[in-house]
Amino acid sequence: MKSSQNNIGLTRREAIKRTVVFSSGLFLADWLNPLQAKPAVTEFGDKGIHLLAMGDFGSGNANQTAVANQMAAFAKKLNTPLTAVLALGDNFYKKLEADRFDRHFEQMYSKEDLNCPFYACLGNHDYGPKYDSGQGRPKAQMQLDYAKNNPSSRWKMPAKWYAIELPNAENPLVKIIFLDGNMVEGALTPQEKLEQKRWLEAELKKETRAPWRWMISHFPMYSECKARGDSARVAQLWGSHLQANPISLYLSGHDHTLQHLEVEGYHNSFVVCGTGGGSLYEVKPSTRGYAAKIYGFNHFHITPERFEVQLVDTKGTRLHAFRRTLAGKVEVTT
Repeated sequence: MKSSQNNIGLTRREAIKRTVVFSSGLFLADWLNPLQAKPAVTEFGDKGIHLLAMGDFGSGNANQTAVANQMAAFAKKLNTPLTAVLALGDNFYKKLEADRFDRHFEQMYSKEDLNCPFYACLGNHDYGPKYDSGQGRPKAQMQLDYAKNNPSSRWKMPAKWYAIELPNAENPLVKIIFLDGNMVEGALTPQEKLEQKRWLEAELKKETRAPWRWMISHFPMYSECKARGDSARVAQLWGSHLQANPISLYLSGHDHTLQHLEVEGYHNSFVVCGTGGGSLYEVKPSTRGYAAKIYGFNHFHITPERFEVQLVDTKGTRLHAFRRTLAGKVEVTT
């Protein structure tokens, strides 16, 4: 393993020292003051790879279109092509029919400017519960089947949980572990829950040449969403794995907000991006970071030494940005 292992075994005091603490005043000034608005950065001198992320996007409405169009406009300006898009779940709201893959994915996201794999995970709406379509597990299976039966498509979902190394397994910069957090009745079966648990434990023990490790699930662990807040259930599932392993980022959707949090007791950053098209949720002032109720997406620029994150709205404005080093130093750059 490379130096990413340096984060293993951090004491509580060390973890706190490496945490950026934000005041409510900074939170408000950072995104409510229009004078602070800056265009998103698209020129990067360092070599590296570019990723985009968005969640809760499968509405098929004007909001999804606006986010998709700005993602394409942003990607077109980058100095190097995108490596991938990370799709954070709730990929299709309401009833999923075969033609929606073309209308609300293939045609929605520019094939010219977003010509890269879209690695997706499953959200609660992707299981088709009664409050969604009532389709149940077959709705999730349709997404898995589409990826399997259309290997030339940008839509990638090899399993309900899986791991990838980007840009490739030979010279990876980041290893990303995708998890399925749908533990409610009608989603993962008891056997699947056990299989995923065993798989994750084994996956975390595997060697990787990537300096960075990330974890993705649809469901946030910590959140400034006013109606939901922190999730004790998700923390119980995976919190100890974040604390005990060299994972630098936990990325999720579900709460229809844009967030970046640094939480006491964790050496990783938390990012929420659930603003790809679904109706937005209210946020509360934060002492742990940044949270906003606005449509947009995330941009990541990754090098062997650091990764940088931008939260970008549908006008191409950089709402909030930060960078993180391998040593665990987090610096807000807006």
